[in-house]
Amino acid sequence: MRLNAIFTAMCFTVCGLSNALAAQSAAELAKAFCQTRVEDNAAGVRNLLTPSLRDAVAEAENRNDAIAKANPDDKPPFGDGIPYQTYPDLAPVCEPGAITDTGGRTLVEVSYKFPQTPEAGWTDRIAVVSTPDGWLVDDVLYEAPADQTEALTLRMVLESAFED
Repeated sequence: MRLNAIFTAMCFTVCGLSNALAAQSAAELAKAFCQTRVEDNAAGVRNLLTPSLRDAVAEAENRNDAIAKANPDDKPPFGDGIPYQTYPDLAPVCEPGAITDTGGRTLVEVSYKFPQTPEAGWTDRIAVVSTPDGWLVDDVLYEAPADQTEALTLRMVLESAFED
């Protein structure tokens, strides 16, 4: 009986935490996203994602793990983790920036900075959506290099990583 009560309390706590993570504004969500990136907290990022993006990440991780097990001497496509930002470098500063609404889509700039090397920074954009539970990240639009005409997104990378 006591174990059932403890289990029930834990379930309510976990459910409450997942709902509490939803942001009340796009700016609040971008701030939380930046915090998870500075901390290199992939689990924290996942809590900020829409269910469809969270499912795409989980599928990519599962496929990545299968490849790693089948080929232990080779680095799998996401051997460095899911790329929630343009570059894998862990920036000590991430700042939310301008919020724009274009064509029914809300984009928030997130700028990664290295105070000791200012030219090494970059700016991505997160596509965010308002849900009944609050604002959530639906995609990451990577900063496009100068020699690239089309910017890549996290969803595009997740989908194309396992193509032959």
